[in-house]
Amino acid sequence: MSCPVRNLVAMARAIRHDDWPVGLTDDQIISRVGRGAFQRGLDYARKGRVRGIGVAGDGDIISAQSKGSGTRIYQTMVFRKQNSRRGPATWAGNCSCPVGTNCKHVAALLITARSLAQQEEPDVGDASRRPTWESRLAGLLEVERAPRRRMALEIADDPGNLWGTPRGLSMLPLIEGKRGWNKQGASWSQIVTGGLDDEVDPTVMGVLRELAGMAGGSGFYYTDDHISLTTAPTRVWDVLRRGMAAGLTLTTAQRHGMPVHLAEGLRGGVHLIREEDGGVVIAPALEIDDVEELRRLQDPGLNLSFSLMPIGDPVHGFYTWMPGRELLLMPIEPRPTEALSRVLLGDGEAITIPAGDVERFETEHLEALTRALPILSADASIRMPRPTTLRAALAVHVDAEEHHLTTEWSIRYICEDGEARRSHGVPDLSAAAEGRIEGGAAGRDIEGETRLAREVLNRLLPLAARHPAVWHPLDLRGMATARFMTETLPVLRELEAFDVEVDDDVPDYREAADTPVITTSVSDDEDRPDWFSLSVRVHVGEEEIPLALLMAAVAAGEPEVLLESGTWVSIDRPEIEALARLMEEGRELADPQAHGTLRVSALHAGYYEVLESLGVIGRATARWKERVGRLLERACAAEAAAGHNAVADAGGSADEAPVPEGMRATLRPYQLEGYRWLDFLRQAGLGGVLADDMGLGKTVQVLAAVQRLVEEREGAGGEAPVDDGTDEDSESTDSDALNEPDGTGPVLVIAPTSVVGSWVEQAECFCPGLRVQAVTRTAAKREETLEQIRARCDVVVTSYTIARMCEGEFIAQDWSWVVCDEAQFVKNHASATYKAVRRLRTPSTIVITGTPLENSLMDLWALMSIAAPGLLPEPERFRQVYRKPIDRGDAEALGRLRRRMRPFLLRRTKEQVAADLPAKTEQVLAVELGAKHRKAYDQRLARERQKILGLLEEDTAQSRFIALKALTTLRQMALDPALVDGQAGDNASRTDSPGKKPVRGMTGKAATAPSKGQPGPGRRPSPSAKVEVLLEHLGPIVSEGHRALIFSQFTRYLSGVREHLEDAGVRTAYMDGGTSNRQEVIDAFRAGGADVFLISLKAGGFGLTLTEADYVFLLDPWWNPQAEEQAVDRTHRIGQDKPVMVYRLVSADTIEEKVMALKEKKAELFARVVEGTDGAEGAAGAAGAGGLSPAALTAAEIRELIED
Repeated sequence: MSCPVRNLVAMARAIRHDDWPVGLTDDQIISRVGRGAFQRGLDYARKGRVRGIGVAGDGDIISAQSKGSGTRIYQTMVFRKQNSRRGPATWAGNCSCPVGTNCKHVAALLITARSLAQQEEPDVGDASRRPTWESRLAGLLEVERAPRRRMALEIADDPGNLWGTPRGLSMLPLIEGKRGWNKQGASWSQIVTGGLDDEVDPTVMGVLRELAGMAGGSGFYYTDDHISLTTAPTRVWDVLRRGMAAGLTLTTAQRHGMPVHLAEGLRGGVHLIREEDGGVVIAPALEIDDVEELRRLQDPGLNLSFSLMPIGDPVHGFYTWMPGRELLLMPIEPRPTEALSRVLLGDGEAITIPAGDVERFETEHLEALTRALPILSADASIRMPRPTTLRAALAVHVDAEEHHLTTEWSIRYICEDGEARRSHGVPDLSAAAEGRIEGGAAGRDIEGETRLAREVLNRLLPLAARHPAVWHPLDLRGMATARFMTETLPVLRELEAFDVEVDDDVPDYREAADTPVITTSVSDDEDRPDWFSLSVRVHVGEEEIPLALLMAAVAAGEPEVLLESGTWVSIDRPEIEALARLMEEGRELADPQAHGTLRVSALHAGYYEVLESLGVIGRATARWKERVGRLLERACAAEAAAGHNAVADAGGSADEAPVPEGMRATLRPYQLEGYRWLDFLRQAGLGGVLADDMGLGKTVQVLAAVQRLVEEREGAGGEAPVDDGTDEDSESTDSDALNEPDGTGPVLVIAPTSVVGSWVEQAECFCPGLRVQAVTRTAAKREETLEQIRARCDVVVTSYTIARMCEGEFIAQDWSWVVCDEAQFVKNHASATYKAVRRLRTPSTIVITGTPLENSLMDLWALMSIAAPGLLPEPERFRQVYRKPIDRGDAEALGRLRRRMRPFLLRRTKEQVAADLPAKTEQVLAVELGAKHRKAYDQRLARERQKILGLLEEDTAQSRFIALKALTTLRQMALDPALVDGQAGDNASRTDSPGKKPVRGMTGKAATAPSKGQPGPGRRPSPSAKVEVLLEHLGPIVSEGHRALIFSQFTRYLSGVREHLEDAGVRTAYMDGGTSNRQEVIDAFRAGGADVFLISLKAGGFGLTLTEADYVFLLDPWWNPQAEEQAVDRTHRIGQDKPVMVYRLVSADTIEEKVMALKEKKAELFARVVEGTDGAEGAAGAAGAGGLSPAALTAAEIRELIED
């Protein structure tokens, strides 16, 4: 009769507390998916993006749904491999996302499953009240274990064999059978391989395995293999005792064997016997009086003799056959020394010392003999040596001049009267504790010395956590010596386990009670009028701390510095650490002729200001106070004006520059202070960086300073008054003064080509009395030479391109002042343009830029080296002192850099000074791609990702270039796939490259024909998702009378957007890098000729004022956020009277989202360095300070952009 069996259908269940993910660690997950995927998976798990977890497949399969970016849902599954049920979980994961296997969704699933399993608690019931079915089941499954079998060890005489078993006693295991002991089934090989583990007591098996290990490693090949007891090591006795205690039987044979006894009390040693002739005999002997088994056999009427045979090599025991064939095993007690083993192994031959040598034997050898061999008895006439005690000693030697400490150990033999009979040096106590005693062993108690060394070492080891390893020979210097003498030495003396001896004339080491005091003083430099000698001294009490010693200690990270007297000073103080960093920072200023003295100028005002704050000002000359003091006051005033918006005091106080008479503009308070700051720098022959936010009128501040320069020159009869900072009767002795620019020429303004005309226009507007001329052509195309133009001008305006191409002309002229506008154009200090600007002959240079830091701190260094050469150290040292620490988040290094630049860098933001400026609202519009667009983007992403990640394994300049090109392709794909399709023939990827462009720029059909491969008239493609969103928002904006600016980096895309807008009836103006009638297009838009102005990155990033518009659309996130901010500030600037709305269109779940995130992250650097914020609050207004330009992207950042 058969019973039906139900079909079991594997249904998914919920996660339980005992499912395998509960034991997974983070490291195990990371080893499969990678750290990056794990971190993103952890974020997904925390956000609850894993839903519907189910367990199937007998617990091996775990599946769920994972929410990806946007609205995508992926099916994710993890399965455990079958061979991992007993060991650590081995698993693999699959996912329907583009990555496919072991992705961030798999990591999120495992993390979520582990968390759920850990939250589940097992059901714990009352074990004493199990249901009936459970009790029956337990009875069914209960297995009755068979009783353990006993083991025996056959120990018998073995004649030996040709295969290696020596003659003598051997051991063979036996197992209990039905009729006694059996050899079969109890071989040594079975014991070693565990074949009897389930049948025999584990303690007995452990003993037998230890005995098997004494076979010498030859292995067991036959079932009747024996193990020699005769050659067994000393530990065999302990093993046999433990075996007998556990129930192991010792017998002489398998059948009818006699007992084997393990006796105690056998002693070995020598007798010292005096001969009749006066000689001494050393006779080896065994004492059996204390062996109980033998003593019982002694009978006064019987004379029994026993043949004792040795066991072990060296000998450590004996055996004998007793009456009745019982076997008696006797280990020597205590464990014999090596010397005793050698004596007992021989034939018992005695050693005879002639009478004439007995005295020498007694004085030179008897003590060593008593230590090496037990003296069982000695003739009373023999002079036994006086007992000595071993004592360890530690000698401490100190070289007071060098604070150099060394130690050495020795072991002394001390008599009862305290006299040291002899002493032996011990190079290393730990080696001695292991029995490695160097030097001759004659007359030495090697075992005793080893034992003593071990005892002392055990006393010293607990000190290792807080003190040096004294058991080794020490070699200490400086503060290590002082700490040993004051901290370790008292502890060693308290141990009293050994003697401690210290040299005489050791310095009195102690910590100074006073606090270090820093003093600075400034004196005039007689050789150079513009330079000063800055002296720095540090004292503690009456003792001076050498600066070199102090700096070395700080550089090494030492918390104290040790003075010659033995006094040490704690330098773990903020002011000392700051001083050390300042001295290291100013290393290039050190005067080689005067230790502790720096040669500084007014350029180092910020450096001195920080140094001054650390201590006491000893002395400062009047000339130093005049130059540096006024500079710091002027910088403070300019910064303070950022918080005030009241009407400016144009007249100024007696020591402040008034607004020039020829200035036709009303300066705001911050502009007035900025102008005065510029004027002070110019008159002092110093340069600086004016880094006000875009749209705050940097140009008008500079023009005011230029106007004042010209008016001063006219008042002085044509000479340019320059404050050289010297007294009236001072005389320069610098021979290089003849080569310095005289400052009598015009002002030179260098700006981007597109801004040159704006400078001329604003100069005519605000300073109509200035004679201004633009130089926009090279010498070969000009009718006049630069010398002729210069002779009749107050201001010459040119472009960076012309300045570079005509470098020879420009550096041959003297300029009274040089102004570099939009100076980010010369941020690369290796470029030809930078070098041309640095070679200009001028007393000082002013740099103007809203973004002094774009890609890295080296941008800032380049601008500072133009405006204030010598302020910052050379590039490589700048990287070491500032850039690397700041990149690592060193706030102190950041503070030092900002303080050093502070007098020469002036920045005010709109939030600070333009409170009346209408609000600017920014909004990101997430654009969802259409199905066809999404498919094309994802396919391209998979292809480019594989290529980029492969290239980045090399991380070379070429591989990064190719990777950046691929990233640009993905950005175009996020805009419109048509930009990438067929780009080999239509120059689709160009960004503002000159080519076929609309000439007029105003509303109308494009002046150029469609590019090759693109739809012509009548075949215009459908608008992309971004164009549709743009049209949707522009409709109501234009209908309400508002006007808008639209920016994109890709000109082909921008022109396509223009066509769609015109089809929708929107009036447009267009300008890119190739627009020839730029000013005409700008004027037409300002006059109301268009509702929307489409501008490319290159064409509209700077030099424009378009406050007629109050809406801005950014069609694609740009690599360089500085350019994006520049674009927005074309309308959000002084003169705007309407709130400004900024829309950033970002394609969802594309590289554009990652560009936005990375850009914000890098923007924090600008906020911290230039604006002094913590990054979070200043990043938004940082004007793109992080600099996501392609050149600034590292391999890690590229990988972050491309990975899922």
